Amino acid sequence: MLGIVVGLFCTLIVAGICSYCFNLDLKWYFALNKPVFLVTNGWFTVFVGLAYASSILAIGRLIEYKHIFPSMIFFGVLGISCILFVLCFFRFKCFIASLVFMALALAMAYVLFIRFLIKDFKIAIEFLPAFLFDIYAFVCTVFIVLNN
Repeated sequence: MLGIVVGLFCTLIVAGICSYCFNLDLKWYFALNKPVFLVTNGWFTVFVGLAYASSILAIGRLIEYKHIFPSMIFFGVLGISCILFVLCFFRFKCFIASLVFMALALAMAYVLFIRFLIKDFKIAIEFLPAFLFDIYAFVCTVFIVLNN
């Protein structure tokens, strides 16, 4: 139970800071050339929620199995990268910086996923939705950067 509480706490901190950094200028956002495979806002929210839940489960398992170091450092960098992506993309409208932070987030998710595959397949499966979401978000970001 402690692991789930820690996972929930960490994820809520990242989600809260991302919400604080989020500033959507509708005219600017709708004017962007977005990929055809970008899901609608409702589905995007569902996918983000699944990624958060997936991360909560993985962090919970790490705490439960006492495999905290260095995975939690990778999770920390992943969370900070996501916050900086949201800040750069939606508030500052800086595509290059947002792409750099999304690439860093994807790199951390990749490191975590490979680490989990090696250490504990069960955690890897629980983290898979978050990893897949990071791949999807990175591809969408690359498309937006290249086409705007």
